[in-house]
Amino acid sequence: MPSSIKSVLLATVFAFSPVAVAHAQEGPPPILFTNVDVFDGFGPDLIEDANVLVEGNVITQVSTDPIEVEGAFVVDGTGKTMTPGFIDMHQHVMLNMPEGTGSFIARWDEAASGAFAMHHLNRNMLMKGITTIRDIAGDPLDVAKAIDMGLLPGPRIYSSGGAIGQTGGHSDWAARNYPARLLEENQDVGQATQMTWVVDGVDDVTRAARFNFRRGAAFLKVMGGGGVASEFDPLEILGLAEDEVARANEIAKDNGTYVAVHAYSDESYDRHLRLGTRSFEHGFLISEDMVKRMVARYNESQDIVWSFQCYMSVNSFGSYETMPAFFTHEQKLKGVAAGEGVRRMSKWMNEYGMFIVGGSDMFSPGLVEKIKEDIVCPTSVGYTPAQALKHYTGNAGIVLTWSGPKNPYPTYKLGQIAPDSYADILIWDGNPLEDINLILDEDKLQLVMKDGRAYKNTMVESDSIMYRPAVREPKTYP
Repeated sequence: MPSSIKSVLLATVFAFSPVAVAHAQEGPPPILFTNVDVFDGFGPDLIEDANVLVEGNVITQVSTDPIEVEGAFVVDGTGKTMTPGFIDMHQHVMLNMPEGTGSFIARWDEAASGAFAMHHLNRNMLMKGITTIRDIAGDPLDVAKAIDMGLLPGPRIYSSGGAIGQTGGHSDWAARNYPARLLEENQDVGQATQMTWVVDGVDDVTRAARFNFRRGAAFLKVMGGGGVASEFDPLEILGLAEDEVARANEIAKDNGTYVAVHAYSDESYDRHLRLGTRSFEHGFLISEDMVKRMVARYNESQDIVWSFQCYMSVNSFGSYETMPAFFTHEQKLKGVAAGEGVRRMSKWMNEYGMFIVGGSDMFSPGLVEKIKEDIVCPTSVGYTPAQALKHYTGNAGIVLTWSGPKNPYPTYKLGQIAPDSYADILIWDGNPLEDINLILDEDKLQLVMKDGRAYKNTMVESDSIMYRPAVREPKTYP
């Protein structure tokens, strides 16, 4: 197809008025959004009547003054709100089988895992405005490669590679009677597909961490304690031993990146805080004193973050009856304990001013379709809409830079509407700072742009060849 025709087709994605076509022979023209209210990823208030210029895959100008650029296509944003694309900082895209991780071992293979992943990455993430994910156990690295090459549609992916935990810990997904020899030889399905690693000792940690980085991991995920969704590990237990934690952090630091930890208790948080871990997931059983320690550390060094899984802990873990149907009785009891604890500690985190990102931890049918509920959820426990959006945009973008030389998207910033930021842009019919629940209405999301390309657009008439309709949800989930 001639380049001039490609340019015209690209332009019809937007509701625009043509200013000039000087760029038609050179490639896609600049896109100028005018008179749009902007949430920049950080500020508590909107930048009203702003103008935003996108050139290629990058935002180059944001101003309340007029922007003049030759050959731009103009998109009138009057009455609309622009936000950065959302960043889900706690995903498990390869684990979307209907019955959780246990079924990955018994009922579904890695081919099905990839098929489920691609369906949800496109339909329930990218097309709903989640333009980047941090995948924090599993190995979608080849899926990420295909997305980056333009072969498959989907969000950007930062992956930890396989999660690293001890025998009997949260990353040990094999059945209770699985032969020990096969576990030691990494032949259970979770390890054979590099979704998880079962380690015992410093040498095992070293091999698993270095193999993850060889595969392209952007950071490491380790298991610091028990988990709700796993079989052998009460929430209160400790995970990797001190020397194992120290080695994981040493290997991560050698690679210019960081470690994220799955943990719930004071003892686990203390171990990892002392030994250099930077991203603290969950933590729903920690005390007020530990929260104060976390905040003091952040205020001193600004090198740690708490990752809040609000919807799963506050809503899904709110009562025994609301637990996922595939959970055992014991797993449901662990969930109830987490649900009770999170209501206390999340308020302390807010009150004392902790640096926070949001990560849904929502996977499998009935949950993955509703990821944006996790963005809204903090407003039910005392956070403002601006704070909730900041967790999924500006703050998340900062943490993604901690991957250093392992950052797969190092050129521009993520999570911001600002110059030198990737053009990952959402446009809403309404103001989510006034009513954050509007982000749950797919009809209100009128434009999804990732890397300068529009994947969804209802800003044009429905008979346009570039019309991309809202995702329609079933009335009931499986």
